Amino acid sequence: MVTRIGAGARGLGIGMAAIVLGGALSACGSSAVSGELAAGAQKWADFTTVLSDKVALKQTLPGRAAMPGWEVHNNKVSVKDGTDEDCPGCKLEGTADFEDGTVTATFNITTFATKEQAGAYLAKTATAFEKKAESPAKLAMPTIGSETVAYGASSRKGPRNIVLMRVGTTFAGVMLQESSDVKQLEKLATVLARRVEQTAAGQTPDAALDAR
Repeated sequence: MVTRIGAGARGLGIGMAAIVLGGALSACGSSAVSGELAAGAQKWADFTTVLSDKVALKQTLPGRAAMPGWEVHNNKVSVKDGTDEDCPGCKLEGTADFEDGTVTATFNITTFATKEQAGAYLAKTATAFEKKAESPAKLAMPTIGSETVAYGASSRKGPRNIVLMRVGTTFAGVMLQESSDVKQLEKLATVLARRVEQTAAGQTPDAALDAR
Protein backbone atom coordinates (compact mmCIF):
# COMPACT_ATOMS: atom_id res chain seq x y z
CA MET A 1 0.00 0.00 0.00
CA VAL A 2 1.44 3.34 -1.03
CA THR A 3 2.09 5.75 1.81
CA ARG A 4 1.00 9.21 0.72
CA ILE A 5 1.54 12.67 2.18
CA GLY A 6 0.30 15.95 0.59
CA ALA A 7 1.06 17.86 -2.91
CA GLY A 8 4.07 19.76 -4.64
CA ALA A 9 9.97 20.58 -6.72
CA ARG A 10 15.39 22.46 -8.15
CA GLY A 11 19.22 22.28 -6.51
CA LEU A 12 20.80 21.86 -2.68
CA GLY A 13 24.92 22.48 -1.87
CA ILE A 14 28.81 21.02 0.55
CA GLY A 15 27.06 18.11 -1.64
CA MET A 16 23.86 19.23 0.03
CA ALA A 17 25.29 22.53 1.18
CA ALA A 18 26.02 23.39 -2.45
CA ILE A 19 22.50 22.38 -3.35
CA VAL A 20 21.14 24.25 -0.35
CA LEU A 21 22.86 27.42 -1.50
CA GLY A 22 22.71 26.99 -5.22
CA GLY A 23 19.58 25.07 -6.09
CA ALA A 24 15.90 24.92 -5.35
CA LEU A 25 12.90 22.84 -4.38
CA SER A 26 9.33 23.91 -4.83
CA ALA A 27 5.68 23.22 -4.36
CA CYS A 28 2.51 25.12 -4.97
CA GLY A 29 -0.48 23.62 -3.17
CA SER A 30 -0.86 22.09 0.27
CA SER A 31 -2.80 18.85 0.33
CA ALA A 32 -3.63 17.12 3.58
CA VAL A 33 -1.16 14.62 4.99
CA SER A 34 -2.76 11.22 5.24
CA GLY A 35 -2.42 7.93 7.08
CA GLU A 36 0.57 7.05 9.24
CA LEU A 37 2.46 10.07 7.95
CA ALA A 38 0.03 12.55 9.46
CA ALA A 39 1.64 15.17 11.68
CA GLY A 40 2.47 13.79 15.10
CA ALA A 41 1.72 10.22 14.06
CA GLN A 42 5.11 9.25 12.63
CA LYS A 43 7.53 7.23 14.76
CA TRP A 44 11.10 7.35 13.49
CA ALA A 45 13.64 4.55 13.85
CA ASP A 46 17.21 5.76 14.54
CA PHE A 47 18.65 2.93 12.44
CA THR A 48 22.29 1.87 12.09
CA THR A 49 21.84 0.23 8.67
CA VAL A 50 24.34 1.56 6.12
CA LEU A 51 22.80 2.41 2.75
CA SER A 52 25.53 1.56 0.25
CA ASP A 53 23.67 0.17 -2.77
CA LYS A 54 23.55 2.63 -5.67
CA VAL A 55 20.46 1.13 -7.30
CA ALA A 56 18.56 1.09 -3.99
CA LEU A 57 19.44 4.73 -3.31
CA LYS A 58 18.21 5.78 -6.74
CA GLN A 59 14.90 4.07 -5.95
CA THR A 60 14.81 5.85 -2.58
CA LEU A 61 14.90 9.29 -4.19
CA PRO A 62 11.39 10.49 -5.07
CA GLY A 63 10.37 9.88 -8.66
CA ARG A 64 7.37 10.76 -10.79
CA ALA A 65 5.05 8.44 -8.86
CA ALA A 66 6.01 10.04 -5.53
CA MET A 67 5.47 13.60 -6.81
CA PRO A 68 2.17 13.66 -8.75
CA GLY A 69 1.76 16.83 -10.78
CA TRP A 70 5.47 17.72 -10.68
CA GLU A 71 7.87 17.71 -13.62
CA VAL A 72 11.05 15.68 -13.02
CA HIS A 73 14.26 17.42 -14.09
CA ASN A 74 16.95 15.22 -12.62
CA ASN A 75 17.50 12.04 -10.59
CA LYS A 76 21.06 10.83 -10.14
CA VAL A 77 23.29 8.98 -7.70
CA SER A 78 27.10 9.17 -7.42
CA VAL A 79 29.55 7.00 -5.49
CA LYS A 80 31.83 8.70 -2.93
CA ASP A 81 35.11 7.32 -1.61
CA GLY A 82 34.73 8.81 1.87
CA THR A 83 37.99 10.75 1.71
CA ASP A 84 36.57 14.13 0.63
CA GLU A 85 37.38 16.63 3.38
CA ASP A 86 33.98 18.26 2.88
CA CYS A 87 32.19 14.93 3.34
CA PRO A 88 34.29 12.52 5.42
CA GLY A 89 32.90 9.00 5.50
CA CYS A 90 30.23 9.57 2.85
CA LYS A 91 29.42 6.61 0.62
CA LEU A 92 26.72 7.66 -1.83
CA GLU A 93 25.06 10.92 -2.77
CA GLY A 94 21.81 11.25 -4.67
CA THR A 95 19.76 14.22 -5.84
CA ALA A 96 16.34 14.61 -7.43
CA ASP A 97 15.00 17.89 -8.84
CA PHE A 98 11.39 18.78 -9.59
CA GLU A 99 9.48 21.78 -10.90
CA ASP A 100 5.87 22.88 -10.62
CA GLY A 101 5.29 26.16 -12.42
CA THR A 102 7.67 28.71 -10.93
CA VAL A 103 8.30 26.59 -7.82
CA THR A 104 11.25 24.22 -7.71
CA ALA A 105 12.19 21.44 -5.30
CA THR A 106 15.43 19.57 -4.67
CA PHE A 107 15.89 16.40 -2.65
CA ASN A 108 19.31 15.25 -1.47
CA ILE A 109 20.40 12.02 0.22
CA THR A 110 23.98 11.40 1.38
CA THR A 111 24.76 8.08 3.07
CA PHE A 112 27.39 7.42 5.74
CA ALA A 113 28.90 4.50 7.65
CA THR A 114 27.75 5.78 11.04
CA LYS A 115 25.09 7.96 12.63
CA GLU A 116 27.85 10.16 14.06
CA GLN A 117 29.25 10.93 10.60
CA ALA A 118 25.78 11.77 9.29
CA GLY A 119 25.14 14.03 12.28
CA ALA A 120 28.44 15.86 11.80
CA TYR A 121 27.59 16.46 8.15
CA LEU A 122 24.20 17.81 9.12
CA ALA A 123 25.82 20.25 11.54
CA LYS A 124 28.42 21.31 8.96
CA THR A 125 25.79 21.87 6.27
CA ALA A 126 23.60 23.89 8.64
CA THR A 127 26.55 26.10 9.62
CA ALA A 128 27.43 26.65 5.95
CA PHE A 129 23.88 27.73 5.18
CA GLU A 130 23.76 30.12 8.13
CA LYS A 131 26.99 31.77 6.96
CA LYS A 132 26.23 32.02 3.24
CA ALA A 133 22.48 32.40 2.85
CA GLU A 134 20.85 35.81 2.65
CA SER A 135 19.10 36.70 5.95
CA PRO A 136 18.65 33.10 7.17
CA ALA A 137 16.20 32.42 9.99
CA LYS A 138 15.33 29.14 11.67
CA LEU A 139 11.88 27.76 10.91
CA ALA A 140 9.63 25.94 13.35
CA MET A 141 9.67 22.31 12.20
CA PRO A 142 8.81 19.08 14.03
CA THR A 143 11.53 16.47 14.28
CA ILE A 144 11.51 14.43 11.08
CA GLY A 145 13.82 11.44 11.23
CA SER A 146 16.45 11.47 13.98
CA GLU A 147 17.48 15.16 13.87
CA THR A 148 16.01 18.13 12.05
CA VAL A 149 16.83 21.79 11.44
CA ALA A 150 15.02 24.08 8.99
CA TYR A 151 15.73 27.55 7.65
CA GLY A 152 14.03 30.24 5.66
CA ALA A 153 16.04 32.68 3.55
CA SER A 154 15.72 34.82 0.46
CA SER A 155 17.41 34.76 -2.91
CA ARG A 156 17.27 36.68 -6.18
CA LYS A 157 14.52 34.30 -7.29
CA GLY A 158 12.41 34.67 -4.15
CA PRO A 159 11.92 32.71 -0.93
CA ARG A 160 14.20 29.74 -0.30
CA ASN A 161 13.30 27.35 2.51
CA ILE A 162 15.25 24.23 3.43
CA VAL A 163 15.04 21.39 5.90
CA LEU A 164 18.12 19.35 6.83
CA MET A 165 17.73 15.96 8.52
CA ARG A 166 19.63 13.01 9.87
CA VAL A 167 17.69 9.82 9.30
CA GLY A 168 19.69 7.06 10.99
CA THR A 169 23.05 6.87 9.19
CA THR A 170 21.82 9.08 6.37
CA PHE A 171 21.76 12.82 5.76
CA ALA A 172 18.68 14.02 3.90
CA GLY A 173 17.74 17.51 2.76
CA VAL A 174 14.94 19.23 0.93
CA MET A 175 14.96 22.71 -0.56
CA LEU A 176 11.89 24.59 -1.72
CA GLN A 177 12.42 27.69 -3.84
CA GLU A 178 9.98 30.44 -4.83
CA SER A 179 7.56 29.19 -2.19
CA SER A 180 7.27 30.16 1.47
CA ASP A 181 4.87 27.32 2.30
CA VAL A 182 6.49 25.77 5.38
CA LYS A 183 3.80 23.11 5.74
CA GLN A 184 4.49 21.97 2.20
CA LEU A 185 8.21 21.83 3.01
CA GLU A 186 7.39 19.64 6.00
CA LYS A 187 5.38 17.25 3.81
CA LEU A 188 8.16 16.96 1.26
CA ALA A 189 10.72 16.33 4.01
CA THR A 190 8.47 13.66 5.52
CA VAL A 191 8.19 11.92 2.15
CA LEU A 192 11.98 11.85 1.79
CA ALA A 193 12.72 10.72 5.35
CA ARG A 194 10.07 8.03 5.19
CA ARG A 195 11.49 6.69 1.91
CA VAL A 196 14.96 6.52 3.48
CA GLU A 197 13.54 4.69 6.49
CA GLN A 198 11.67 2.24 4.24
CA THR A 199 14.84 1.41 2.28
CA ALA A 200 16.83 0.89 5.50
CA ALA A 201 14.13 -1.54 6.68
CA GLY A 202 14.43 -3.58 3.48
CA GLN A 203 11.12 -2.34 2.09
CA THR A 204 10.38 -0.91 -1.34
CA PRO A 205 10.14 2.87 -0.79
CA ASP A 206 6.65 4.10 -1.68
CA ALA A 207 6.04 7.22 0.44
CA ALA A 208 4.50 9.87 -1.79
CA LEU A 209 2.58 13.12 -1.88
CA ASP A 210 -1.18 12.91 -2.31
CA ALA A 211 -2.32 13.65 -5.84
CA ARG A 212 -3.77 17.15 -6.18
